[in-house]
Amino acid sequence: MPRYSFKIDPCPQEEGYGWVLRYFEDDWEIPGYEIFAVPRDVEWMKRVEYENAKFAGELWIEEMVEGGVDVVEAQAESEPDPSQLSFKLEK
Repeated sequence: MPRYSFKIDPCPQEEGYGWVLRYFEDDWEIPGYEIFAVPRDVEWMKRVEYENAKFAGELWIEEMVEGGVDVVEAQAESEPDPSQLSFKLEK
């Protein structure tokens, strides 16, 4: 069974200010990404958009997993260290 994950990184300066959500299947990046942009210097909105990106990534994983497989061992990430989240899928 494939392993799905996502990664949230800060936006590159040319893309704006906020977060980039990227998707992975078996550690291979799926083409395309989502940007969660915020106005510059609005810290509370940056935190909200990080949570929105995380929620979108978790929803994507749920959509990719068929047959009601549970996602376990989700690693909660905080804003300062947006490293790749890993999930173990079990039936």
